[in-house]
Amino acid sequence: MVNLIALNGEDEFLLLAAPAPDGSRGGPADPGALLRRAAGSDLPVQVLGDHRWTPGAAPVAQRFGKGRVFLTADGGPEPAADGGLGLNTGIDDAANLAWKLAAVLHGWGGPGLLGSYSSERRPVALRNAVAARELGAGPGAVARPAALEADTAEGRAAREDLDALLRSHGQRSLSSVGVQLGVRYDASPIVAADPHADPPGDSWGTYTPTSLPGGRAPHLWLDDWHGQGSSLFDRLGPGYTLLRLGPEPPSGKPLQAAAQAHRLPLRVVDVEGEAARELYQRDLVLIRPDQHVAWRGNQLPTDPGDLVARVSGAGQRWSGGWAA
Repeated sequence: MVNLIALNGEDEFLLLAAPAPDGSRGGPADPGALLRRAAGSDLPVQVLGDHRWTPGAAPVAQRFGKGRVFLTADGGPEPAADGGLGLNTGIDDAANLAWKLAAVLHGWGGPGLLGSYSSERRPVALRNAVAARELGAGPGAVARPAALEADTAEGRAAREDLDALLRSHGQRSLSSVGVQLGVRYDASPIVAADPHADPPGDSWGTYTPTSLPGGRAPHLWLDDWHGQGSSLFDRLGPGYTLLRLGPEPPSGKPLQAAAQAHRLPLRVVDVEGEAARELYQRDLVLIRPDQHVAWRGNQLPTDPGDLVARVSGAGQRWSGGWAA
């Protein structure tokens, strides 16, 4: 079973071949012969490269940083293929690491901030490797009965069954939005967890927006235009952003003062509509530079400096719950 993907729209293609029936890695010794057999024609084929690849087989590093060196995913020679999530993981790695490096260079990132990169991203890499193995194993696991190409009732039934299986696999591998958007950092040392709520289940095919700290901030259109500036994300600052939601949210000035004392960049954004308050479920929500929620509550902590210390990696001075 093969999958042919156009690369340049003319004469360059990527041929993906299913694993051998015995479960061993790789395809046939001659990719050109496989393509001609699949096409049913003696096509002229020039093989530019042959790489044997197993989705999710790449090992995950024991740690993602040491000293001044940090690792991101998809840095090796493994090619992109059906079920692979290396590029998705690598882009999210870069988004997580970039703002932390900038924070340290600008003087407000604490000693624990860069250390949180590995503790946040390594569990995601392990999770995505499992997803890649399952998503990539679909075509290779499909049964190929002897009557598959026969012009008989048995052959037609076999092709219909195969069609349903391939459609199901295609939908899973191309609609894995939960893998990309459902990333969570619930156990992160720089996230102030909400002890009164449980995160949604980790579904690879679906994404459930929630303001629960650790997850991606839910998107919201602020007007009917849906153009530049219409998204809530367009209003977020390059540093931290405190959302004040609903008609009468508490003042954010105590947190602003604590952030200023720590030199932590903080923008305050007021969103008065009921839709935002209903979506985020709290009056106040603190969002990180990478658009993940760092804290939420209906009032600020008694000492906002504790919260600033935690989210900046300077350390946690209070061991109690953070939700208010």
